[in-house]
Amino acid sequence: MDIYTEYTTTTAHNLSSALEECLKLREGDPKFWAFRGQRHATWDIGLHHDIASYNNLDTYFEQFQRRCMEFPPHHHMEESNEWRWLFFAQHHRLKTRLLDWTKDPLVAIYFAVENILSRQEDQSECGAVWALHVNDKHFKNPKDFKDIKDINAINDWILINPPPFTPRIARQSGLFSYHPDRDPASLNKIHLRKGEQLVKIKIEAKNGNNPTADIRKQLGILNIHHGSLFPDPDGVAQFINKEWANIGNI
Repeated sequence: MDIYTEYTTTTAHNLSSALEECLKLREGDPKFWAFRGQRHATWDIGLHHDIASYNNLDTYFEQFQRRCMEFPPHHHMEESNEWRWLFFAQHHRLKTRLLDWTKDPLVAIYFAVENILSRQEDQSECGAVWALHVNDKHFKNPKDFKDIKDINAINDWILINPPPFTPRIARQSGLFSYHPDRDPASLNKIHLRKGEQLVKIKIEAKNGNNPTADIRKQLGILNIHHGSLFPDPDGVAQFINKEWANIGNI
């Protein structure tokens, strides 16, 4: 297998140019593109777990399954499908071998400029959108998991289009990449195979003006904000506390 570590970098200075860079990539090949926004442009792409957690991810998952059986039955918990359990664990913020992506560039741009989950108050910092093109062999839809019941049978990373089993997954047009590698050296890297591509779109200040707050406001007007992407009382409350007043009280 050919291993590549290179990626290309482009820049954007506002919402329209960030979206244009994402759409430009899809025009060349519309299939199997995933986007991920990260609040710090300096971060690598990877699981970002500390080494101790990384070495115990499988144990964490086992403990999560066991301890969640204490709670009232849930339609995801009743299934024996390990993949559903893993998606459910990621949804509740357990450290797992999954990395969040989206099919929607606007959602990725939001996560590159948000300041709620990241608690980022320093407006001098800019984020980035990563765009990943995976080959069709390693892109998996729900029907494919009928033949991949054993998670441990996966020996190379894959991109997953999960069933929309929660409103959050549906609203965020969610995708996951699954990383089975047990080598901590791969902690902050994603290795590309032949025919795959990774692009980093850095959001940068122009003439000293950081566009982060403006992009967040414009996305809010387009109904891309914390309350729409996290459709539960907590998400709505955080949206009202942090974003609502800044986008015109809509």
